Amino acid sequence: MRNDHPRPLDLRPGLPAFLLGFLAASFQIYLLREFSAVFTGNELTFGLFLGSWLLWGGLGSLIHLRRRAGPSTGRLAVVYVLVVVLFFAGLVVLRFSHQLLGILPAELTGLGPALGFALILSLLLSFPLGHSFVLNAGLLGGDVASVYLFESAGATAAGLFVHFLLIPRLSNWQGAAIVGAAAAVLVLAGMRPGRARLLAVPALVLAGLLFGSDPGSQRAAWRPLNLTETEDTRYGKLQVIRNEEQITLFDNGLAVFSHPDAGAAEESVHFALLQRDAVRSVLLVGGGASGGAAEALKYPGLRVDCVELDPAIIRLARKHVSGPARASLDDPRVRFFHADGRSFLVRSADRYDAILLNLPEPATAQINRYYTREFFLEVRKKLGPAGVFGFVVPSAENYISDALGLFLSSLARTLREVFPEVLAVPGANGVFLASEGPLSIDPVRLSDRMTRLGLETRQVGPGTLPSRLDPARVAYLAEKLDSPGAKVNRDLAPVSYYFHSLLWAGQFRGLETAVLRAAGRIPGFWFLDLPLGLFALGLVLLAISRPRHSAARAVIPLAVMGFTSIVVELVLFLVFQAHFGFVYGRIPLLLASFMAGLVLGALAARARKTSGRAELAAVQGGFVLLLVLVLVSLPGAGGEAVPFLLLAAFGVLGGYLFVSANRRILDETKHPGLGYGVDLLASFVGVILASALIIPLFGVAAVVLRLIVLNALCFLFLLVPSSAR
Repeated sequence: MRNDHPRPLDLRPGLPAFLLGFLAASFQIYLLREFSAVFTGNELTFGLFLGSWLLWGGLGSLIHLRRRAGPSTGRLAVVYVLVVVLFFAGLVVLRFSHQLLGILPAELTGLGPALGFALILSLLLSFPLGHSFVLNAGLLGGDVASVYLFESAGATAAGLFVHFLLIPRLSNWQGAAIVGAAAAVLVLAGMRPGRARLLAVPALVLAGLLFGSDPGSQRAAWRPLNLTETEDTRYGKLQVIRNEEQITLFDNGLAVFSHPDAGAAEESVHFALLQRDAVRSVLLVGGGASGGAAEALKYPGLRVDCVELDPAIIRLARKHVSGPARASLDDPRVRFFHADGRSFLVRSADRYDAILLNLPEPATAQINRYYTREFFLEVRKKLGPAGVFGFVVPSAENYISDALGLFLSSLARTLREVFPEVLAVPGANGVFLASEGPLSIDPVRLSDRMTRLGLETRQVGPGTLPSRLDPARVAYLAEKLDSPGAKVNRDLAPVSYYFHSLLWAGQFRGLETAVLRAAGRIPGFWFLDLPLGLFALGLVLLAISRPRHSAARAVIPLAVMGFTSIVVELVLFLVFQAHFGFVYGRIPLLLASFMAGLVLGALAARARKTSGRAELAAVQGGFVLLLVLVLVSLPGAGGEAVPFLLLAAFGVLGGYLFVSANRRILDETKHPGLGYGVDLLASFVGVILASALIIPLFGVAAVVLRLIVLNALCFLFLLVPSSAR
């Protein structure tokens, strides 16, 4: 199965392996985008899908069937074309998943249904693709290094092709149809398809149907609700739902705003602006299209700057909102900026009398960065003397549960770390106010000011303020916000995102609620340090024994590499997002940096004839040094280029280690998919733990420190001679 003397790299036999990487990466991208739109994607649902994909891919590559007939491109062609057809079917199933579950399209689901769909789709797609790695190795005479190299190159090409050419121009279904059709054509043109030739024709027909049926299928999936318009952008799936005179804009399944909704617009603006007599400049981070700008313009002599990341939101608002909200979009006193709100704030030279954050609650790590101590510090720098900062999050009018209390108190404590004055307005939506100057939510004072200004409002006014700001309600909320267990929310320790996940899971009373609650009560020692201790003990026992197969010494660093690489990717995405802006527009380049590094590392290792223990130890030591650099770069040192360079360097070491370790594995096992399967299964563990629990609960720095220890232990293990007792 193995060739110690690598042959010159021949591109023609490498087409099936290249196609494997191309299919796996492109299918994963489009399925994840659709999965996010259906199951209101946050890091929990991302982790479920990516974890399921890695799990089944790893198990598929571990399957090693010894057939009498040798491997053939025809068999691989059949697998590829069947996977294309299953991919199209999977997209249809996802789109109509809410109807299959018997719930309305806009209705939230728990983690149970999301996990079920993730596991089934990944079984049907990732499992055969994982096994295709083994089939490709058979085609190339056991040359696992070449398969890995071509597969990494195909994944790199898919990422660049999909993100830069298809996503900006086409909807998800249209882009997916082109990817599937291109794969079928490449199978027909570049492989010996045999029976797959008959399957390729219906695959191409299905691609055409998928391309043309996107809008109609979305309208059918949203029934009985009336889907008026839809648009896929680089940031997500936007959908406009109309119910008589009211429209609601959904972004990836979550309601961004409804119109008309006077109450939401009024409470997001007036509690903050009524704090000062003369407000001349206001910055709205989100919410300008939903009526926030119109409410702010009720104050005389006011200039409003609105920051909205996705231009499509304003474009759709111009078509579907009406009245003052529509007029404000073209008012000369309002300026719109299409940028990441946090990056805009950092780079802006202006100072404002009020900064109003009108974004969804921190349901994702991306949005959570607008509720952290670091962001609040930037807000304070850009506020004028006695300027006011305000935002609105879901709360409760009369009873605040323990989970809601943890969420709200973490936000309050984070604000108090930055601002000397912090107040909260009770209600179904809680309004937080912060300033360096005095604040008041006395209903008489606020009502008098509204009367003097002649403000016309529907929900927030002299008639409603006395009840909403009843002293007993205000005192009850203040007591809940003073919880001794409140934690500060930070960019690299996003605890408010975890608390919101706990709050969200509590709606469904399923297993996810118990798991998240238990995780929050477990000290860091049990999550972080005990597993490291057990790993170290296992390495000691293995080092003093005489294992029957020396392949164990290569499997362990492969597993450590798979776990480390995926966690480092998550860490660097989070770091990039925190310091340099909205990360999703740069994910293609970040991933391409890593995949290009894999190709370079695999090429370098493939050029060597042998791989020894010292070589593996040297590469493992390189991982330790790179992780130290990651730790140093966490504050943003070195600028925007550093995450790209670090990911490329991790890719080089990962590609080299994979090829080098597989040489030793194949000396013993003759199983070409063992190393690949171990890599994917270790990545599965990393995704599930890091994205959902470890990073939100304990922070990025704590995670990176443990990764350094993990890789240092593996390095020491590789230094011990295999004959040691």
